[in-house]
Amino acid sequence: MSSTVILYFVFLCIALFFCSLFLTKLYIKFTYKHKLVAIPNDRSLHKTPTPTGGGVVFSLSHMFFLLLSLFLIDDLVVRDSIIKLCLGGVLVLILGILDDRFNLKAKHKLLFQTLIAVLMLALGFNISQLTNPLGGTLLLGHLSAPVTILWYLLVMNAINLIDGLDGLAAGITIITCTFLLFFSYHNRNFLVFLNCSYLIVALLAFLKYNYSPAKIFMGDTGSLFLGFLISSLSIAGNETQFKGLTTFTLLIPMTVIFIPLGDTLLTIIRRLISRQYIFKADKNHIHHKLLDIGFSHKTVTLICWFITFMFGLIALGYIFISRQIMLLVLLLVSLIMITLFIYIYKKEFFK
Repeated sequence: MSSTVILYFVFLCIALFFCSLFLTKLYIKFTYKHKLVAIPNDRSLHKTPTPTGGGVVFSLSHMFFLLLSLFLIDDLVVRDSIIKLCLGGVLVLILGILDDRFNLKAKHKLLFQTLIAVLMLALGFNISQLTNPLGGTLLLGHLSAPVTILWYLLVMNAINLIDGLDGLAAGITIITCTFLLFFSYHNRNFLVFLNCSYLIVALLAFLKYNYSPAKIFMGDTGSLFLGFLISSLSIAGNETQFKGLTTFTLLIPMTVIFIPLGDTLLTIIRRLISRQYIFKADKNHIHHKLLDIGFSHKTVTLICWFITFMFGLIALGYIFISRQIMLLVLLLVSLIMITLFIYIYKKEFFK
């Protein structure tokens, strides 16, 4: 990459930050004027009407600057992938906006998400093979399609469910993208590097207004878009021109987003045990339980950010240390975290 292209890239990052910052402030005024605010209810943690759907700001800013970058990119595969990502991103935004506006039924959201996952699969974003950390490669074959669709649904809903505290989902995504940024640089995956850079910058600007006490919520518009991007970028690059971060394994992104994934799986188990509807909204997620213990909003957010960062360091070890050793470390730490999760959830499990 030439020094001129790098200079333009840095300029675009700076421009994106201030663009996202300005538009978020503008959007807050717009929502108050048109009464597009989240009214507190029995499941809410906020006490006053707060603008919602703010994810549309950083999502559109992200995609706009991605498209601007096409003028600087010669690699046809990367250019093609950017267009595909923006196409899927627009559909996710439509879903999120509709949900924030009309509160769609869970089954309708799941159907829409599945269709988006199928589209991305058709566009080449798929998990074709996995590496056994203990040795050997598993070719998924006909299982590639269902595994890819499941991955999209799992990550999109994990980020969506964890978005329950001021700045929580935004912070976890920033940390996740920071580690993916490092891995993409190490693997020379410019598509992932570019997307993570832009998303980090846009979210940092948004976090200024989304951190506790939040002046705006990202809503499903934002959380679904973040889940979509993380799931897409973590499997991007199956083309022969460049290697994807998880062409061989999904351990890296699964490690970094351990909290939202773990919370989602435990939520499903908890609701099955209590014979509740799986997609029923409640206040029994990990961050709600930490609040019940007595931690403040900011403390809970910082705890979840810290845990995400520590799991990111474990993921980083996959590059420099034996995979077998890091797998054992991951399993040990995961066992400890799951034990803590169950301890926190205990009353709800055996209610």
